[in-house]
Amino acid sequence: MKTTMLASFITAIVLSLSLSTFKKKEFIAIVLIGLVLVFVPTLVVVTHAVPYSHMGRSMEKGSNYGSIASIQHSEPMKSPEWILSGNWVTNIINKTMTDFNQTNPAKFDATFTMTMVNGSARHQHHISNFSPTDVKTENDTVTYKGLATVTLKEGPLADVPIEIKIINNNLISIWFDPTFEPAKFEMHFGETPIYGTVFKTNDMGNKEPAAPQK
Repeated sequence: MKTTMLASFITAIVLSLSLSTFKKKEFIAIVLIGLVLVFVPTLVVVTHAVPYSHMGRSMEKGSNYGSIASIQHSEPMKSPEWILSGNWVTNIINKTMTDFNQTNPAKFDATFTMTMVNGSARHQHHISNFSPTDVKTENDTVTYKGLATVTLKEGPLADVPIEIKIINNNLISIWFDPTFEPAKFEMHFGETPIYGTVFKTNDMGNKEPAAPQK
């Protein structure tokens, strides 16, 4: 259909040029309309034809991906208060401290939305600039301790103590020290970890290796 439209557009230009009384402004208008008819449908197709499986081809080699799906509790009643959902990416899974250096730094980035259980106070947070300080393995759980930057309403807050656990290569928990001094951060995420899942190969549309399955 696009070829037919292009041919019609060219024909219209040729006929227009053969008219001696044709005005320059009218010619420019036809050219512009023709360009819109030919190229806009193509742009629409390009914009919408990006399925999840195709996006996986551009994912970083050696990185692992996952989701965040968690309920945070309030104090002191320990009742559900916030619902969290989002995504994360990292290159730290199955790695030790010696695997990272200046040319190959550790990476953990996450973006998640927080909404109260009544549907109010929706907002978003981002975790970045993760710098590991310790890695420990105990049974099926690997714990990565370090510092990270966390965005808040007032702006990014650097050097926030964070603990990331990969549990049986299936679950992830993200825990911020609730005693961290700045008042604008204290207890914002509660005293319980933020939980999520580790994507497996079939979750990624067979485009990117995830953590080894057991």
